[in-house]
Amino acid sequence: MTANHNTTPHAPKTPTGSETRFRPARAVLVIVLTVVLAASSIMMVGPQILLIVPVALLAGIVFALRRSFWSLVCFGYPFTFGLISAGIGCSELPDYERTTAFAVSIGIGLVGCVLIAVGLWKALPGRNEKETSSGSE
Repeated sequence: MTANHNTTPHAPKTPTGSETRFRPARAVLVIVLTVVLAASSIMMVGPQILLIVPVALLAGIVFALRRSFWSLVCFGYPFTFGLISAGIGCSELPDYERTTAFAVSIGIGLVGCVLIAVGLWKALPGRNEKETSSGSE
């Protein structure tokens, strides 16, 4: 029985703060910022893609080395161009939405959106300090 009492304090703790409870305001902010970033990938149409993508990837590497979730946002941004590519294809090619290329473009774009959303969810500041300080008093 003594062994049971010794292992109880070392049991895994549940996360505190914004990760234990769903925050509607934070979710709305993440969704809005994800949509804005995905829509801003229209800026990659043209030769400026040769500058934007390397800068985003370099920033992603820098943030990854610093172990920041902002790296997911930076790595996801170039992938959102898949949604723009699918939209351009639909407007210029008849029955493009029935092709494998369309499905691949949509898939790549959605992967970028998921990376951005997860990165923003983890990187945006929460109210952890207030909740942990009130919980320990």
